[in-house]
Amino acid sequence: MKKESSLRSSLNKAERNARKRDFEKDGESRLKAEELKKSLLDQLKELTGEEHFVGTSKDPFAGEPFNQTMHRNLDLLNRIGYLNQAEGDFLFRIQAYLEFKSNVIICREDKFKKKRKNVVEDDFELPKAATVSEIAEMIGKSRRQTSEIMNSLKQKEILLNPEGAGQVSENGRTVSPRTWIVNPYIMICAPRKNEVKLDKLTMRLFQHSLKNLKDQNGKKVTLPARFF
Repeated sequence: MKKESSLRSSLNKAERNARKRDFEKDGESRLKAEELKKSLLDQLKELTGEEHFVGTSKDPFAGEPFNQTMHRNLDLLNRIGYLNQAEGDFLFRIQAYLEFKSNVIICREDKFKKKRKNVVEDDFELPKAATVSEIAEMIGKSRRQTSEIMNSLKQKEILLNPEGAGQVSENGRTVSPRTWIVNPYIMICAPRKNEVKLDKLTMRLFQHSLKNLKDQNGKKVTLPARFF
């Protein structure tokens, strides 16, 4: 039993080492770890007569959508009083509905739609961009309040709503479709390891935003983090 316990301890240690961040860049070390695991599994089988397998614990955050806030940029906006309470509340609530890699505000149903199994790669359905009315319903405010806040944030270059091509029906009217996008210099719904994996159109739209910020005394201030 002592030998078996020692083998299990060695096996767990090898597995922990195999999960180290730099293992992805070190093929030789990874190969040695695989050989060590195989050797330990063979010894465990010889000792117990049973087949054993190495498993890894599931990351509780795996596949769970989340956003990243640009802390230094938000700190600057806080210090110069750039956002009022209603605008800050809106940005906090709307985070749950940003589209991955584009920062587009999309409908709740599309944001949390379960992925179908055995989906062919070309079988693609474009998530629906949320209208002001839909956004109001999603964050629990009236359409009038939501529209006022969003237009204010648009003036402050925190939101954009470029007009799309074609015509759509909205509230009984035929209008040009609009897509609301949150400035990624404030929050970003995309991976940021080593490089910004954000939609290039989104980056182009906000590339020159927030360059004319001033503090309460009228002194020009610079956004601390500009990553595109």
